[in-house]
Formats: sequence, C-alpha cells, structure tokens
Amino acid sequence: MQKHMLEILKIALIVTVISLTPLSPQAQQRGKVYRLGFLAFGSPPSEPVPAEFPFEAFRHRLHELGYIEGQNLVIERRYARGKLEMLPVFGAELVQHRVDVIVTSGASAVRAAKKATATIPIVVAGAPDPVAFELVASLARPGANVTGFSDSAGREIDGKRLELLKESLPRIARVAVVLDSASRVDVTPAKEAARALGLKLLLSPETATPEEFHSSFALLKREGAQALFAPETPINVRHRVLIVELAAKNQLPAMYGSREFVEDGGLMSYGPNFSDIFRRAAVYVDRILKGAKPADLPVEQPTKFELLINLKTAKALSLKIPGEVLMQADKVIK
Repeated sequence: MQKHMLEILKIALIVTVISLTPLSPQAQQRGKVYRLGFLAFGSPPSEPVPAEFPFEAFRHRLHELGYIEGQNLVIERRYARGKLEMLPVFGAELVQHRVDVIVTSGASAVRAAKKATATIPIVVAGAPDPVAFELVASLARPGANVTGFSDSAGREIDGKRLELLKESLPRIARVAVVLDSASRVDVTPAKEAARALGLKLLLSPETATPEEFHSSFALLKREGAQALFAPETPINVRHRVLIVELAAKNQLPAMYGSREFVEDGGLMSYGPNFSDIFRRAAVYVDRILKGAKPADLPVEQPTKFELLINLKTAKALSLKIPGEVLMQADKVIK
C-alpha cells in the first residue's frame, strides 16, 4: 500500500513539473493563429474567383507554406472600391484589429497603411517606383516597417509596350498617351522609344473624371491619333472600363499597362505578372511571421512579364494581329 502511494505521488510530481514547464517556441508557434490585413484600392473580385487572380495566388502560396484560413490564419480584407478617402479609414481599422502583417498593393494603399502604423510590418505586393514615391528609403535597405515588391520594371518597359504596339500595327505613326491628374508618370522613356520606332506621341491633358476622359479622347482623335497607350495609373485603372469603351468608340487600338484592361475588352497589354508578385509577397509574409524584419528584406522588382491579346477586340476593330506577335502572347482571348 505504501509503495502504491509512493508511485501515485511520483506521477503527481511529474505531472506538476510538466505543467509548470513553459512550451518551446516551436510548440507555441504551432498553436498560434496569425492575423493578416489586406488593403486594396479596388473592388473585391466577382465570384467565382479565377485561380490566376493575384490574391488567390497569394492565398494558395500561403497554404503551401502552412498557413490555412480557418485553422491558423485569419485574413481581414478591406476594399476601398476606388474611393481614395476610404483607404486611411480601412488602414486604421486593420491596425485596431491587431493584425500581424498588412499586405497591400499600389502607392495610394501603401501610403494609407504606412500612415496608419509605424510598427506593424507592411508587405507591398506591387507599387510603382517605391523610392520615388517615398514608400521606402532604398530598394536594398527599405528601412522602417515597409518592404515587398515593386511593379516597376525599369524605364525600358514602356519602350517594349510601344514596340509591341508597332509590331501589331506597322502602319501607325501617331500614338495617344492617356495621362491622369494624380500620378507622376515619367513620359521621357516612352518619348525616347517612340523616336526610335518612328512614332509621334500625343499626350492627353491630365484627366480624372469621366467628363475629362471624354473630352481628352475627342481632342486626341482630332489631333490624328491612330492608336493608344494607357499606363496603369490608379485613376486609369479605376476608369479602365470607360477607357476601353472610349478606345472602341474612337476606333483606337490600344496597348495597356495591365491585364485587367484586356479582360475588360481592351486590345492588348504588357506588364508584370501580378500573380507572381503576390506569390512572392506570400514568401515575405512567411519570413516576417518567422521573425524577419521588414527593414532587412530588400524590395525586389518583377521578374515575370505577360502579354495578353484580345482577338475579339481585334476583330471588332477589323485588325489582324501578326502571327509573330501572337506567338509571344502568354494569353489570347478568343
């Protein structure tokens, strides 16, 4: 009996010691639920969401890295639906929700997140020239709490866009460029490329409202525009459906800076692959959640680019896209 009591006391002592021993960091991490904030200038995608949609690519990569929504991951999504004034409001909301990391895309959304917090890590999934827009101190050493991925591919990308437009439409001589009133678009590289290609650029007045877009297109058409280039500025992206409609109405074949324009009926686009950028952003989120500091993670530039062509639009414009251009396309909409 006494021996039996000693065994019971021994077991009780072991249980007590175990219960008082702190869990290892690995065990603690295993039980943690991470909270991510996602801040976007645009609108949520319509259902069903295609697998190649950038944010879906981001979620899939997180899943591969071991983060599963409903288990160890919560994502707080905030969409400004094109309303700039809502970005600071939603940025403050995400801070109040005590998220571990904020993921965002576009200069306006990054600024709003940066204004909302100087301590929560911010991972940028695509923003134009982060240094020029004062989002980071430098690409190599971003400093503070912001890092991620630029969608700027360097000065030569506008030249490539005009080159593809000229290859598709060898007879064009005058190309209109749609500028908006909020973005600092450097047209110097496009002008240099245009000169080399024998093209004249017609720069639109700075536009922001639907009425201004209508008058700009009318002016450009009167000036003899034969084709169009619309950079992927925030205002252009917000009004992309209108721009595509005006290009069709004025019979202007157009090159755009991102695939959304082509998916909404534009002729062609050439730009960074945003699904790839978002996948890479997921890796940075993982590294930060494991202890890396944003200030020590360099801002990286895009490595994959894609050419999209809408043959339905080409047919509506009575255009035949050369076979050598179609062979370069990553996606052709028929």
